Amino acid sequence: MSNGIGQRGGVITKFDCSPANSRAMHADTLPDTRVRQSLDAILDRVETTLDDVDDDFPLFYEDGWETTPDGNWCGGHWIGLLRLAQHYRGGDRYGIAADRLTDRMGHESGLLDSMFAGMNYLYAGFRGYDLTGDRALFGLGLTGADAMADRFHERAQQITVGEYEVAGPSSEFHFSGEAGRPTGAQAGSSDSHYTALPVLWRAYESTGDERFRDVALSHANRHIRWHVRDDGRTWNRTLFDPETGEAVEHYNALAYSDDTCWARGQGWVTAGLSYTYNATRAPRFLDALEKVVGYYSTNAPDDLVPYWDFEDPAIPDAPRDTSAAAIAAYGLLRLDAVDERTEALRATGAAILDSLLSDYLVTQGDRRGAIEHGCYVKPSEYAVDNELIWTQYYVAWTLHRLLE
Repeated sequence: MSNGIGQRGGVITKFDCSPANSRAMHADTLPDTRVRQSLDAILDRVETTLDDVDDDFPLFYEDGWETTPDGNWCGGHWIGLLRLAQHYRGGDRYGIAADRLTDRMGHESGLLDSMFAGMNYLYAGFRGYDLTGDRALFGLGLTGADAMADRFHERAQQITVGEYEVAGPSSEFHFSGEAGRPTGAQAGSSDSHYTALPVLWRAYESTGDERFRDVALSHANRHIRWHVRDDGRTWNRTLFDPETGEAVEHYNALAYSDDTCWARGQGWVTAGLSYTYNATRAPRFLDALEKVVGYYSTNAPDDLVPYWDFEDPAIPDAPRDTSAAAIAAYGLLRLDAVDERTEALRATGAAILDSLLSDYLVTQGDRRGAIEHGCYVKPSEYAVDNELIWTQYYVAWTLHRLLE
């Protein structure tokens, strides 16, 4: 099945694995051959997934792929995987599928009214352009950045969640007035530091338009005040008064309780802060990142792949969430400053990635390349121990960046 990834010698990078802020940092190198082989396996999984889903978007796997027709909140992840397969494997199949699904996602206007548009238009748009040189995809990236800037609430200084219904069984992901609370137009989310901001940082870098920078920076400043708690845990949601912009309620819709911490939310904040620190070099964002990663490292199991909620009373019988780990590793391994503090954070990212590749990546059989044990929506017991398409993307893109 595999056509392979071009042979390149040497070691991708070396990590100092001694810092106190992380434990179980057992990978001091990620050899080129291991990175290539792991990415090759995931690209094999892209091929078998495309065979299975044909013209739909995969969401999670459970005795077959659960799919959506338009990608819902995460269509850009599948498009991004197809672009990587096109880049490494060649041929027309992956590019044709990516083009067709990109067009369909671009006509899903509801997505542009939510915080999720940012990352999806980053992957399908800007990153698609980077891999193919297609200027139309660059324009798609700008469309996503414009949508995020337009969602910015001046008084709250936040890009709001929006009123978009995410694929799922119940109200945890629905933002049209859940559980008697206000709509997503009056809500901020832990996810948004990542889902909304990187497309703005990329648009600013590419165009010099200060509006993109100003919105991203304002959102990031308020986000760490609202969502990063003193002990490093993160709040999942914040409701605000639309007249004053002041926060009126913090709560955890997707965690075990308001007193615990949703692991994937911790991953989203980790990735978002990593991007923001790269873009600004502002010490407050590095301080917040260390706090969030410190909580993650202290409360995760020894292999640094967390349970779905770090403090679920059912641990160790609670499900893990490899998607939380994949997002955290993806963010930490993007850090580009060269100093002791960021080296420590990158080492944590390397250790997380090492665990995912060693213990959770399927290496043989029909599902070679699948990363198992992702948890989608535990409060509803929905896809709580599954292969998740976004996990596949974050591991694959991290490996791609290490090769590049």
